[in-house]
Amino acid sequence: MLREHISNFLTYLRVQRRFSERTLVTYQKSLDKFMALLGEDAPLSAFTEMSLKNFVWDMKMKQKLASTSICEHLAAMKSFGKYLVRSNILQKNPADGIPMPKRPKRLVAFLGQKDLATEKIAEKLGDESDANLQQVRARTLLELIYGSGLRISECQSLHWNQIREKEKLVQVIGKGNKERIVPITDALIEQLNLFKIRQTEAGHPITPLGYVFLAEDGKPYSVRTLRNDIHDLLRDIGWEGKASPHVLRHSFATHLLENGAEIMSVKEMLGHSSISTTQIYTHVNAERLRQAFKKTHPRA
Repeated sequence: MLREHISNFLTYLRVQRRFSERTLVTYQKSLDKFMALLGEDAPLSAFTEMSLKNFVWDMKMKQKLASTSICEHLAAMKSFGKYLVRSNILQKNPADGIPMPKRPKRLVAFLGQKDLATEKIAEKLGDESDANLQQVRARTLLELIYGSGLRISECQSLHWNQIREKEKLVQVIGKGNKERIVPITDALIEQLNLFKIRQTEAGHPITPLGYVFLAEDGKPYSVRTLRNDIHDLLRDIGWEGKASPHVLRHSFATHLLENGAEIMSVKEMLGHSSISTTQIYTHVNAERLRQAFKKTHPRA
């Protein structure tokens, strides 16, 4: 039965590929949506190019899903098909012949360099000497995400022994369990020292193998808690747009490119597997140049 192969596929992703729980849930939802169309008793032979085309048509025409959502569901189908081929269950991946819908090009939101300047942050948030653990934690996250480009999930899973203060580097375990080394700033090192003091005061032990963002129960703070930290911090400094960790990551990449960094270096620091993902930031800069041209050039 097809459902049994889906269950084995998800186990493979969890155990052998070590995918994050969040990614597994996303794949599970996509595969469940496909099974809802076919029926729970569908055999493996129902996983065909035609059934996948019907699936895409149903999502687009009946469910009215955005192309971005359809791409995510179809990506899960393609991955599942690849697994079946590699496991010698199928000879050909039925999803290979299904083209991905074109995603709409959207310019990413990001803060200005002046908004995130150290002096500006200090002016808006005040002296940290009287700051509580949550406030210091938020500013530590700021330095990790904006200063080194980490994802919020990478911050959550970060251990103290991954931070090499003397070398000014951090070892990051990213998506698909891929490892990368990223530079860290003096501001982060200073912030981490203060964070260690606040963690110790709160009774959270600091050990080399321990989580940096360790909660009272001995486990890392949830991603939701860390997201809320960033949301509150961005509101406190006056940012009125979407207040999420990814806005800081967008800002990290955009500011690097604005200041002359090579796109391949930015790709490596962000942990992108494809250069096309990083190129969205070059589109941001190109659009800003066009707007500046229109406003200032006499023939524009």
